[in-house]
Amino acid sequence: MKLTANLFALMTLSNLAHGISGQVLDSSGEPIYGASIEVAGSRQQAQTDAQGRFSLEVNTSQLREIHINAPGHSHKTVILQAGQDEPLKVTLQHTVIEQIDVTATPLHASTIESAQPVTVVAGEELRRKQASTLGETLKNEVGVHSSYFGPVASSPIIRGLNGPRVLITQNGLDSADASRVGPDHVVATETITAEQIEILRGPATLFYGSGAIGGVVNVVDERIPTSSENRTAYSLGSNTVADEREASLAHTGGNDQLAYHVDSFWRKSDDYEIPTSSDYGEESSGVLENSDSKSKGFNIGGNWF
Repeated sequence: MKLTANLFALMTLSNLAHGISGQVLDSSGEPIYGASIEVAGSRQQAQTDAQGRFSLEVNTSQLREIHINAPGHSHKTVILQAGQDEPLKVTLQHTVIEQIDVTATPLHASTIESAQPVTVVAGEELRRKQASTLGETLKNEVGVHSSYFGPVASSPIIRGLNGPRVLITQNGLDSADASRVGPDHVVATETITAEQIEILRGPATLFYGSGAIGGVVNVVDERIPTSSENRTAYSLGSNTVADEREASLAHTGGNDQLAYHVDSFWRKSDDYEIPTSSDYGEESSGVLENSDSKSKGFNIGGNWF
C-alpha cells in the first residue's frame, strides 16, 4: 500500500455578521486538527478543533487578510474581497522544509530613531572622516565619543566606557596595545589603510568575550586578501595647523591560485600652533609642546586558494 505525500486542505469560510468561521479539511475529507488561523494586523488567533472547525469574533467590515498555517504544510494568505459571499477554497501544499515569515515596518525612520547595535564605516564615508587617530575618526558616529590626550592619542568611548572595556581589534584579533591600560597612549591599529571599520554595541559584543562590555571596534583591511582581483588605492593629505603630511598606498593582486597584498603608510606632523597671550593682553603665536608625531609602517600578506 503506497501513501502519497501530497495533501491539501479545503477550507470553507463564511462571513458572519459578527465574525468569521470555517473548517479545514485534507484531501480525503478528514479534518485537520491544530491548524492556526490569524487575522493580519492583530493578535487575534484561532485553532481548529478535532473536527477542523474554527471561529473568530471580528468585525468583518474591517477584515481584509487572514493567515492560515497547518503543521507539515506551507503557509497561506487569504485576501478577502469586500462584499464577498462565496466560500473560499484554500490549498495548502505539504512540505517538510521549515518556513520563516519575515516582516518589516514601512515607516521611515531617522538615523537616531533606527540606530542599530552594529555600525559600519567604509568606502568614501571612511575617507571623508579619516583622521590621524582612531578616536578622532569615529567621534562623530552615533553613540561614539573620543578621549583626547593631544592630537596623537585618542581612543573611542562607547556608552561612557573606554580603555579595556572597549575592545579594539584588527580583522577580529585583539590589537593588545598599551592604549588599553593607558589612554594617553596611541592606538596601534592604523586606519589609513583600512577597508572598513565596524562598531559593535550591545549583545553583538558577546562574540568577543564578556570583557568588552562597552563595545568592540574592529578595523578590517586586506592584509589577508580574499580575492586576487587587481586593486590599487592611494591617498595624500596635509593640514596647516600642525604642518601634517601623510601618504598611504595599498595594492592587491595575484592569479587564480595565489593572492598577495602590500600596503604602506607614512605620517609626520609638527607641534600644534596655538595662540598665546601675555600679561598685558597681547596675543602672539606659539606651539603646543610635545604634540608632534611621526609614524610609518607596512604590511605584506598572501593567500593561497
